[in-house]
Amino acid sequence: MLMAMRKLRLLTAVTATAAVAGSLLILPATAIPGLPANIPVNLPSGLLPDDMVQQASTVPGIASGVDVSRWQHPDGGSIAWDQVRTDGQSFAVVKASEGTTWTNEHLVDDTSQAAANGMQVGTYHYARPGGDARAQAQHYASQYNQVGNHSLPPVLDLEVSEGKSPEQLADWTREFMNELETLTGRTPMMYTYRYFWIEQMNNTQEFANYPLWLAAYQSTAPDPVGGWNKLDMWQRSDSGRVNGIAGNVDLNLFNGNEAQLNMFSAGQLQASGGKLEGLTVNDGVDLGADSTVIIGAILALAAGAIAAPALADAAQNANLDGLPDVVNGLIANDNLPVEQLETMADGNYTLGDLVILLDNAEHVANATGADNTTEYKAVVGALNGLAGR
Repeated sequence: MLMAMRKLRLLTAVTATAAVAGSLLILPATAIPGLPANIPVNLPSGLLPDDMVQQASTVPGIASGVDVSRWQHPDGGSIAWDQVRTDGQSFAVVKASEGTTWTNEHLVDDTSQAAANGMQVGTYHYARPGGDARAQAQHYASQYNQVGNHSLPPVLDLEVSEGKSPEQLADWTREFMNELETLTGRTPMMYTYRYFWIEQMNNTQEFANYPLWLAAYQSTAPDPVGGWNKLDMWQRSDSGRVNGIAGNVDLNLFNGNEAQLNMFSAGQLQASGGKLEGLTVNDGVDLGADSTVIIGAILALAAGAIAAPALADAAQNANLDGLPDVVNGLIANDNLPVEQLETMADGNYTLGDLVILLDNAEHVANATGADNTTEYKAVVGALNGLAGR
């Protein structure tokens, strides 16, 4: 949900998102920077320029939404929420806070404008379990209470352990959720991803009474984790395009139609269900493939067993062309999460899980409570430059 490093798999001029067998295209001047205008280019089967193949932002009969942070405000620009709504988005979740000090300067404007354009509105807090749980819940609640049009449940974004054991993480999460519910009067929602919950939370069933928002960048809706019997929301992509938002944005599906979303927002948290179960959405880049091979290449590079070009080849085959830069940066600063990568390789986890893991490793390594340090901006800038975005 950080919307920074997760663009690493899209750093090429073309992306395998459509079947165009042996097409001959006449590319416009802006299609591939540096090439002359209007030249014929033979494209291999299955490839189209990235700006000519865009992921569908909605799915018929299901409520769609976006989640945003400051990354959707390049150079301080605004989101055109009227266009977002017109583009079929029914809800928006805005990052409110992180740790005990960081707040999103765009929070009030984004939430008020989204609500004014008829969207259901929510916020989230990026958890830093290395810090005090109650203090973070209090910090988030203070931001939450600024949002007058808050219709969706407040969200705990839990993706990093910061050295805590599963038992310690469960204690931290329990304390945060209890404090947040007391301060807001709302039942919170849990955002996480499969690898983290199964391995770092020991797949605990303790929190299954809260709504579940699960990230999984794949074409088929994931099964729930822990003791949950359904997903309430599915973050299906971190590289969507929606009118009114500059660059990429996270795409989400609610497990229901608009009427069910309205009931859910009104506090009927059992209103979701029946739309995501078994759903397959065939658009965009599918990162549902097994991550074992690419993890092996990353660990081999870290151990000095292979050279950088070997990882680059493996990354390209996995449609993760920006991966070597990210991995090399983590290795150089001794921030590569080796133990977690080894654990992930031993399990049945996807390339999407790998992207989220590395994204969070980069964030925690370079941000002291927030994603606004000079070092972090440099990393993001380099990746966005490679992406041409």
